[in-house]
Amino acid sequence: MARYAQRLIREKLEVTPGTAVVTAPVDALMARNVTIRNLEAEYQAQDFAIGIEGAQGEDIFNIHAGAEYDIEAAPPTAPGQPPLYAHLLQSSGFALTDDGGDSVFTPLDESAVIPTTTLQLRNGALMQAVAGCRGAVSFTAETGRKPFFRFNRRGRYGAPVPFVAEAHDFGDWPRALTCTPETMFAHTLGGVTLPVRSFTWTDGRQPRVDTYMNLEGTTLGPRRVTGSMTVKWPALAAKDILANIRDGVTEPLVWTLGRETGKTLTISAPQVQIKFAGEQDIEGDLGVTLDLVFLPTGAGNDDIEIRFS
Repeated sequence: MARYAQRLIREKLEVTPGTAVVTAPVDALMARNVTIRNLEAEYQAQDFAIGIEGAQGEDIFNIHAGAEYDIEAAPPTAPGQPPLYAHLLQSSGFALTDDGGDSVFTPLDESAVIPTTTLQLRNGALMQAVAGCRGAVSFTAETGRKPFFRFNRRGRYGAPVPFVAEAHDFGDWPRALTCTPETMFAHTLGGVTLPVRSFTWTDGRQPRVDTYMNLEGTTLGPRRVTGSMTVKWPALAAKDILANIRDGVTEPLVWTLGRETGKTLTISAPQVQIKFAGEQDIEGDLGVTLDLVFLPTGAGNDDIEIRFS
């Protein structure tokens, strides 16, 4: 009998985009908040005039599959190596480069082909191989919690096959650091440190399978990185946030978790515009929530950077 606890996903980078590869236990993801989409589609009632009353069948279109899940924003298993989930960021439209031993992810150029993965869905009753997966990504960090990336993945529907149990070992998966004063290195806007309660962003993409009738594949739509942060309201002399909002000022943002080489994650942006989203009561302190718009420079494809160092 299949059990809910048997749900598990594997994901592996494809050599040729859209061509499935075989996954193995080593490709399993230590994911949480998993929603498996074994079959998604659009339905349209036939609605023919046939002279009688009653329901008619529905035609099914755009059949596909996928999943949504969280992955802790954990450091790599060894300094100088990318994180174990690097292929998920790459197939979400990020380019991976090595910068002196740092693994750096920046938005992929619009003209480049976004890599794809094969996603295997396992639930104890069946297994499915979903080829050509790409997806959207977001990030959440909260005080006293481990930060995580959330991935929204879609690809080509694969017919189910009988479930075959295999052992999976997650002993090599590191855990993310917790967002506490002991581990947080920096959170600045325009060079000014802001005590932060929460920080989130999303790439704004919407994965869709087979956008065109004669071109197979998952498209992601345009990138528009936006976010939010709740911070302690700074003294006016330190930072006049209302004046910056009124004047449409853009400033660099830096969020860094970790203080040791090989265990540090930095998310930065060269130009961030803030918008007022309301005051907050942070356990008695006066706080403010600011909506964020991440803007690229004239060079392009630099609106956000994810760095593991």
